[in-house]
Amino acid sequence: MKLIIARHGETEGNVKKILADIDDPLTSKGKEQAENLSRRLKNEKIDAIFSSPIIRAKETAKIIAKNHPNADFIIADELKEGELGSYLNKGFDEVDWELMPKDVESRLSMDQRAKIIVEKALEKYPKGTVLFVSHNAMNKAIIRFLRKWHPEDKKSIPQGNTAVTIFEISEKERKEIIFNCMQHLD
Repeated sequence: MKLIIARHGETEGNVKKILADIDDPLTSKGKEQAENLSRRLKNEKIDAIFSSPIIRAKETAKIIAKNHPNADFIIADELKEGELGSYLNKGFDEVDWELMPKDVESRLSMDQRAKIIVEKALEKYPKGTVLFVSHNAMNKAIIRFLRKWHPEDKKSIPQGNTAVTIFEISEKERKEIIFNCMQHLD
């Protein structure tokens, strides 16, 4: 299976550098980024688009889906952003990711969700091309899982808005093809 992982377009939360809740739609720039991503993926034969149910990811996925009318469109709770708990609506510089409160979803929990959704997609589309449209932390969890990194690994995994990462996955192998590519925004 070819797995394309994309982050949603820009939101007000991204602009203000806050950890936003589920009601944070794309800005006009975010919609433009999603359109650029859609053009980039236009020639891919995408069999299925899995989207987080959160509005910013769904908006991005729907823009991409316009160029892939025959692709299955699946809303997947596993692709939701991590539960932010008491970090919700705080600035990026106001939180401590090393000493997270108990009400913030752990990396281990997110990595477990990543494993579930990747295995679900691989089982249903083993020879197909699948697009995941999700969020910064969730995409990092998926990439950590595919790279076989420990959930608490602190290696940097940058994720710009509408960044694309591509893996070729089989039962035996995981091969990273592209990482955090944003050429479509140039």
